[in-house]
Amino acid sequence: MSVRYGVELVFEPAFTARVYRARQLVCGQFGCWAAEMHLLRMTLAPYFPVPEARLAGLSADLASVAAASRQFSPAFAVVRGGVAAAPETGSVFLEFADGNEALLALQAAAQSAAAKADGVVNLPAAAEFRPRIALLEYGGLPAPILADAAEFAGAVAADLNIPPLARAWRLLLVRYESAAAGDDWGGGRWAADVSWRQLQSWPL
Repeated sequence: MSVRYGVELVFEPAFTARVYRARQLVCGQFGCWAAEMHLLRMTLAPYFPVPEARLAGLSADLASVAAASRQFSPAFAVVRGGVAAAPETGSVFLEFADGNEALLALQAAAQSAAAKADGVVNLPAAAEFRPRIALLEYGGLPAPILADAAEFAGAVAADLNIPPLARAWRLLLVRYESAAAGDDWGGGRWAADVSWRQLQSWPL
């Protein structure tokens, strides 16, 4: 079993409930379940290894990150954008506006905390961060069908009246497990059997 950890941002329940419903409809309509195997979240630091002995230190660092975010901008809001497809991964995402100062500060601090954990390798650079939530991932859909999925997702988001603003609610440390992923968590091999468990949660 391959184990990785993630630092995740979860938005307020009212926003999450509507996006969760949108994700269910998109995944069901196109028969792609990888996104549905995850909690609904915006990933700040994805799939990094941490030795068991370092977890307590990482948790303490993330608690400090959350506390600093609360002082800087309590329950900050991010502007929701539209829906976009990523053909390179066969994914469809709900996008958010770039440039939110509080979000970027939280992501940079969360990634820094993750990078301090012994054994962390290949964390993406902060400049690569794209604020988004997956509605469909690694679907293996042909390009025309992926375009249909993005159009469908946009219409569903409009029909469900997903709010234009998403307020930060919790910062999470999550443990992920997958036998299929092996040592490569970057290419979607985890989609076959990923499971997850929340380890820690801090209010934002």
